[in-house]
Amino acid sequence: MSKHASWILAISLAIGAAGCATTPTVTSETVIVAGVGAVEVERIDVEVVTINPATRIVVVRQGQYAWRVMVPEIFGDLNAIRPGDRLQIRRVEGAVLGARRAKRGARPEIVYTEEVSAPRFQNLPDRFVERSLTLTAKFESYDPATGMVSYVGPAGPRTHRVVDPDIAKDLRRLRRGDMVDLTFAEAIHVVRL
Repeated sequence: MSKHASWILAISLAIGAAGCATTPTVTSETVIVAGVGAVEVERIDVEVVTINPATRIVVVRQGQYAWRVMVPEIFGDLNAIRPGDRLQIRRVEGAVLGARRAKRGARPEIVYTEEVSAPRFQNLPDRFVERSLTLTAKFESYDPATGMVSYVGPAGPRTHRVVDPDIAKDLRRLRRGDMVDLTFAEAIHVVRL
């Protein structure tokens, strides 16, 4: 095979492999959090799309998925980042605090609400910020045997364990394809790469 043809084949394979990525790449590590137990600290590397310093909302992207992230004050001045910059988001998803059918016509999104009032996380590494958020997502399924809810949100397909029996009862009423509002507690840490 000629050198020119080898390069064309290599570039074609690289482009094809990049196009196969259908969900964001998330790596995680397990830490022990007092009061919660073993939890996963997810790490996702993203590209900045847009920045709104006044609201501290940054739209980030990985692959075909783009979503809004409210960057905590501890990150610093958002005027220092630009579209195209890379960020690393480390987050711990706590318990599902609520689940309900979303309003008619709702689209996948994330809405950040007040700070989490009671400390739900302890023993996390420094610079993590606690808060709550409501995620609007397309409901896929709920498995009562495992307590796992599956959904597709702005960051792609995800699963999460539900332990509250009232929330599990609400999830059993949903059908695949319904839009659902899931409220979570989370701890987050954002750094520039």
